[in-house]
Amino acid sequence: MFTDTPHSALEVTSALMDSTTAVPQPTLGADTTNSCEILLIRHGRSADVVPGSPESADPPLHTEGVAQAALLADRLAPKTLHAVYSSHLSRARQTAQPLAAARGLEVGVFNDLEEVRLGDWGHGEFRRRASVADPEFMAWVRTGRWDGIPGAEGDQAFRSRVSAVVNELALRHRGESIAVVAHGGTIGSYLASVLGIHRSLWMTVENTSISAVRISDDGPTVVAINDCHHLYDPVVGRAPLRL
Repeated sequence: MFTDTPHSALEVTSALMDSTTAVPQPTLGADTTNSCEILLIRHGRSADVVPGSPESADPPLHTEGVAQAALLADRLAPKTLHAVYSSHLSRARQTAQPLAAARGLEVGVFNDLEEVRLGDWGHGEFRRRASVADPEFMAWVRTGRWDGIPGAEGDQAFRSRVSAVVNELALRHRGESIAVVAHGGTIGSYLASVLGIHRSLWMTVENTSISAVRISDDGPTVVAINDCHHLYDPVVGRAPLRL
């Protein structure tokens, strides 16, 4: 039974429905009180490697990648970040370090943020096949998913392990903004999962690009994808890297 008070829920709702007051369009806003803002950042360009060599398992940043990481840090200098995380791989940790150091933070490391585990195509073999347009590789690319690589972990397992880390961090940092430095496949697969896209190979993730997601109890909201304006304007075109 509804009460007879002047401020009952029924009367408030009716007043709003009958009102002729103009109501502004809702906007994204910047309030993250009830959510966690996560900047998903791909590492800078990694060093060239000889497939099968010891360094091919975990290449560091290329000199260009070091420059990209510095430009990223400059871009994000005004941004409040409460924590910085990365995968355990060198190129991700090196990209994350300037972001953390500028804020007096340590880089938190999660092994499960690493790139897709490629099985027989690991240790630079994936890169080699791509560079020569290997027919088996090209046939696999057309599938659009991480399934089908001999000995690899597969698409759903990859999505699940990455999402588990991201969701854990979102709970840990409610009301805060954090940076998570990972890998192209990691970011592309996570966003595909959030957006309900079957293909995990649906985008080319630029080195040091930023994709922003806000995660609340209602689920994730994608704010930005593949923003690399600290390197060049992807719409206007690529300009020389500013060193």
